[in-house]
Amino acid sequence: MVPKLNYDCFQNVFEHLDQDTLFNCILVNRSWFKILIPYLWENPFSIVHRDGAANSKKLLKTIISMFPFDKWTEEKLNSCKYYKVTYHKYRKSIRDYLDYMEIFKSAEFHGFIDKCSRVPPWKYKNLKKIYDENERTWISKYDESSISSTLTNHIFNIIFRNCTKIRQFSLFNISNMTVQNNSFKNLSNLCYLEVGKPYYLGNIFRDCKKIKKIVIHFHGYNTRDRWLLLINFLKDQKELKAIHFSNYTSWNIRDNRYYNQLKPISEELLIQIHSIEELGMNGFILPCKQLNTLSNVKHLEITLWKWKPETVAAFDNGLCPLLEVLKFQGDLPPLDVLAKFIGKTKGHLQCFYIKNPNQNHYNHTQLLLKSIAKSCPKLNSLSTIINITKDLSFLKTLLISCNELKNFTLMSIDFMSQSLLQEQLRVMDENWGVVHEKCQYKRSKNINSIRFNKYQIKLKNNLFDH
Repeated sequence: MVPKLNYDCFQNVFEHLDQDTLFNCILVNRSWFKILIPYLWENPFSIVHRDGAANSKKLLKTIISMFPFDKWTEEKLNSCKYYKVTYHKYRKSIRDYLDYMEIFKSAEFHGFIDKCSRVPPWKYKNLKKIYDENERTWISKYDESSISSTLTNHIFNIIFRNCTKIRQFSLFNISNMTVQNNSFKNLSNLCYLEVGKPYYLGNIFRDCKKIKKIVIHFHGYNTRDRWLLLINFLKDQKELKAIHFSNYTSWNIRDNRYYNQLKPISEELLIQIHSIEELGMNGFILPCKQLNTLSNVKHLEITLWKWKPETVAAFDNGLCPLLEVLKFQGDLPPLDVLAKFIGKTKGHLQCFYIKNPNQNHYNHTQLLLKSIAKSCPKLNSLSTIINITKDLSFLKTLLISCNELKNFTLMSIDFMSQSLLQEQLRVMDENWGVVHEKCQYKRSKNINSIRFNKYQIKLKNNLFDH
């Protein structure tokens, strides 16, 4: 007879199963049920991503039925003609289930509410008549807004009052009524926080002292009051290791207007976060010569669509001697400046990544390759620009120097066939395999598409990974 597996063995197995399989497994016996419930309730609203509309809707209704609605809310929901709350017999155990929730994502939550409040089309009978100004006619529509609003506000209140183990929180929208009705002290265990409005930091998360990573999305003009609010919040974050800034307005405007609307990060803020290890900037620029204050940064991500002269100067004067990861999601600084910056990383750089390269940055590709070869002996992941027909000799030097590389990506506007590049690489090392693809990025209606060739190169035993 097979001996009974212990708890740790079951955990190791269940960690590799998908949600559908886990839901079937909880029906096996009580022991499996107790082990699996924490996995299923760790992030319950992620159920909105599941395939199969019918099964998904049933499960959403099941989750709703487990929330302890007060009498007023239940009556309001049941007053809607095509929406009823039916509780299951295990309703009393709701607080135990909520205790397992560790991840809350605003987008998933609102998708969950949307699915729960949606009424099937075949039930549209006594519809609400609305006058359509564009069509100049009356149309019939079922009013689902009251269901959605009631569910949203009440479930928000339940979560904030009962879920004490939430460690990841992503919040983009919340009503003022919910903010006023809750203290949010139960969120004191947060390690990761993402917010869509900076004022949430003062009104909601003042009791959170254990945050390790924070992502802040700014919308529109960033006033000094917002920076001060953020600075004061960060003063209490003794365990903070990573911070990302994102300017949504700048992300959507990629022409000259965007160029002029880039906002500098406050110098006071940079001084406040001098000890962080990971920094991400999307649509922001650095104050001149202020990158030197970030001597502890190990992970740096920059997303810009225009590099102003003062931004290039700040980057040129920057010094990140402990840097291990360097990523560019948009435009690049001049390659000679980038080569100089990489040369000052003291040999710690392990990952260099670029995306959406601009064809205007092909003047100093050899300088960049030389700098990588000389300064990055520990590099294991590389994505870079290259003039594929002129720089292959420098590539050979790079592969010899960076002998820990297992895969890398070369992007070039000039072309070399996959077979020819494979042959050239085989001379250097017969273990490399090449996959070629043509890429195109549309930057704006007023700017031509950027076309280039991407060569993904991996060791043959890793060629089909991922």
